[in-house]
Amino acid sequence: MRIIIGIVVAGILLLNSFYFLQWESLLYLKSDITDFKKLIMPISIILTILVTFFGIFDKIEYGVKIWSKIGHIFYIGMMCIIIYPVISDFVLMIGLKTNRLSSNEIITKKFIVTFKPNYWDLNNTVWGIIPNKIYENGIDNLKLNEKDFNLVYKNQEIELELEKGLFGIPFNPIIKK
Repeated sequence: MRIIIGIVVAGILLLNSFYFLQWESLLYLKSDITDFKKLIMPISIILTILVTFFGIFDKIEYGVKIWSKIGHIFYIGMMCIIIYPVISDFVLMIGLKTNRLSSNEIITKKFIVTFKPNYWDLNNTVWGIIPNKIYENGIDNLKLNEKDFNLVYKNQEIELELEKGLFGIPFNPIIKK
């Protein structure tokens, strides 16, 4: 029974990481997701340890010999390292979804376009930065409608309107008219 539950949980977590999180992250700037992920890291670590411990630990298998105990602790630690990314994605997905439940206010941010592909880009995506923000893992990308994409050019500073969510994370960026 434990194996079936483990397979179902693993399937749900992998489906979340490779499908649901991808769609949810389209509504946020990459830098805001990175900041939020750092904020919820302790929750992800604790949840990973709990899931691993309760999913793997079986008192029958836990021997009385010291090497058996050390081996079991090492095994739990290795499993934590392996499943941390999918648990972290799950916690991130729940946090981003919950953030969008309530919109407190509209905020405005400046966005400098650093790269705009040629007219052949079917996704209408531009890349850029928000001034005075530190980027560690790449720059933000912004998906635009076709009209706005044709009006934007490289090194242009545009203003974005974002909704401020329940946790204070801005989402749903659109160009301010």
